[in-house]
Amino acid sequence: MKSYSPKKKKPSSDSFNYALMLLSRRDYSEFELRRKLECYDSVEVENTINKLKEKGLLSDERYVERLVDRYIKKRYGFVKIEEELNKKGLLNISSKAFLKNIYSEELEKENILKFLDKKPKEKLYSYLIQKGFRPHIVQEVLTSKY
Repeated sequence: MKSYSPKKKKPSSDSFNYALMLLSRRDYSEFELRRKLECYDSVEVENTINKLKEKGLLSDERYVERLVDRYIKKRYGFVKIEEELNKKGLLNISSKAFLKNIYSEELEKENILKFLDKKPKEKLYSYLIQKGFRPHIVQEVLTSKY
């Protein structure tokens, strides 16, 4: 199956259609979408981004909410979620505040408890740190359980 790629020089009017095609497949942050549209004229990219925002098709706030919810359900730690938001160009003051409000220390502790039977006790601390849980919370939970 051939994929539509903007790497070939395309008329700048195609940037909106290409962006629509991308967004029809999955959500993108504004940062990610700008990278996908790099080969188009920068003025046209700005117009495309603005048009998508006006139509409600591109919203970093909505995207952050969905990502944080998905990552919490996957039982990622707070640090891992911050890292993922940063990769997608979404780590800013409002997204940090949203994450802190949604992913409380209590919720993180609950998620840690779900891993206690999955790994040997000796390997559990490093495993949880790799999953992105905050070290002081991991230590607190493990100390209270063992």
